[in-house]
Amino acid sequence: MGYVLTIRLKQLSDSIIPQWISEINKLNMTVEVSPKFSFSGHGGFLPFRTILYDCPNQSLNHVELMTGYELYVRKMERTKDSFFRSLMKGKSGANIFDTEVDFRISAQDSFEYRMGWYSAASLALVCKGVLIDPQEGLQLEGQQLIEHAHRCVLEDEKTIKDDEWRIHRFEGWKG
Repeated sequence: MGYVLTIRLKQLSDSIIPQWISEINKLNMTVEVSPKFSFSGHGGFLPFRTILYDCPNQSLNHVELMTGYELYVRKMERTKDSFFRSLMKGKSGANIFDTEVDFRISAQDSFEYRMGWYSAASLALVCKGVLIDPQEGLQLEGQQLIEHAHRCVLEDEKTIKDDEWRIHRFEGWKG
């Protein structure tokens, strides 16, 4: 089963990667993105080294793990059609977005959902964008991004029984 989060933002460059990672690190975890990562031209799995501090399964806290999700970046096309232009605006209607980023989360390991939500919410916050959760019919901006992501992650992880956690230990950057 997959889960997709989409963020729309005005512009995206690699210069915000340190700020993005710093924002994710405020969420009771330490993460490091693959050293080869660039928003430019990336499409596919994006790995992270993670150390968690608030996992409901206490045995997984303070352990180096590998997780990630699929990330796709694309430019949104400008249009004169008023319906499609409205899709390119935030709730305030003031910002026209030109970039869309999809976070495709699967259930390959138990932390993809956490990493996907925290990454999407943090990137939208740093870039003053909008996060869209089509599964729930939500559109979020500002500080509500982080609050909602935290609530979703904690609710999800509390449903996983101790013997059902699927993890990948970090064994270094491959390739």
